[in-house]
Amino acid sequence: MTGAARGRRAGWARLERTAVAAVLGVGCALAAGVGAGGCKRDAALGAPDSFVVVAPVPQREGAAVKSKSGLPVVATVALDDSHAATLHQQFAIGFAGEVLRTDYLAKQLVREIEVGGRRYGNGPRAAAGEPTVLIKGGARAPGPTSRGVALKGSFGGDDEHPDALAIAVDAYPDHDRALPQTLAGALGLLAASRVAGTDAPNPTHPLVIGYARALEVVAREWRVGEGPAGSIQADAGTSAQRNLFAAVRENRFSLSEDGAPRPARDLLADPGVIATVLYRLAQSKTVGRKIAPDAVYAPFVKDRVPEGISPAAVLGPFRNFQAKLLSAWARAVLEGKPPADIADLVDAYGRALPAERSEITRIFVVTTFGATVKPGGVRPPAGNPGGALPELTALAAEVAAGKRSSHAALAP
Repeated sequence: MTGAARGRRAGWARLERTAVAAVLGVGCALAAGVGAGGCKRDAALGAPDSFVVVAPVPQREGAAVKSKSGLPVVATVALDDSHAATLHQQFAIGFAGEVLRTDYLAKQLVREIEVGGRRYGNGPRAAAGEPTVLIKGGARAPGPTSRGVALKGSFGGDDEHPDALAIAVDAYPDHDRALPQTLAGALGLLAASRVAGTDAPNPTHPLVIGYARALEVVAREWRVGEGPAGSIQADAGTSAQRNLFAAVRENRFSLSEDGAPRPARDLLADPGVIATVLYRLAQSKTVGRKIAPDAVYAPFVKDRVPEGISPAAVLGPFRNFQAKLLSAWARAVLEGKPPADIADLVDAYGRALPAERSEITRIFVVTTFGATVKPGGVRPPAGNPGGALPELTALAAEVAAGKRSSHAALAP
């Protein structure tokens, strides 16, 4: 890429960030990451389209401090905190900001979407009315996400927020050389868990875990700035983070050690396979740039996008795909057909967006080597993986046309 091209790309990135802040209301999150006055509304910690960085108050007699109802008591972290500053930087200019805004989209969807008279339950909608909470140095024992915090009061009382969903981040996030990947995974898990269940978030669902892992891989190759220094270095992060990146990029999760496709049941619910399929969909320019019908964007841009401006253009290719995927997922959940595996989710996407059915089905079938469609799948020739493409493409066309089921290989 030439210097001039890089300059144009950087300029477009700045313009996109400005447009999103102005049109979708995310500027409040960047200007008031600790829930300052401009974002405060009613009893919530802040506006839904904002984030709050807090930390547990010092332990009392060796134990974590809890509110009267048992919620962890936290205090807001100052904007000039040296360790938290890197979080604000990531959300301002890094890929983590894209995923944070994706969580905002998920919250807007949960609050607004209605399918056949059905809506998300009161609990999820209440949680979606709170800001995204990051607990710096918070306990991770209960799981990757938690529900409910109590803000330490000035006169001994605690301001309880039982519906707020939170993720725990390291007490020293500035020491994490793979922080964009770490944040993308945690925030992705939070966003998908909101949509996956009508009555409560479900961070343990294989689809939710796979979704988060897909975003981790995108984060690792996302560039901010020029040259290799703009992305995460190859030796950064934990061994699990590095191995995930390599395995998804090389599609290792879909094949057995002998090079044959894995059994259909193993493929369908494996978070690694799910991550690979969703990663490839997210990186597809054809899918990302495809504009959906206006009804798909309605829950996300209600009263926010001026007439004549395409929501897809404002969101950008990455978040445009996230909006379409989360919308299709939510519709399936509210229709009483919650996706149980990756084939279900791809089918739900195809039902919601029939114009994209052929392409997303092709990506799914090629990634899984057709092993969920045809018993045994299509084994790629040794030394020539591309040799399997003609048969896989034909299988995908049959699935997209409704002549075969994406679960056909599971039949007795």
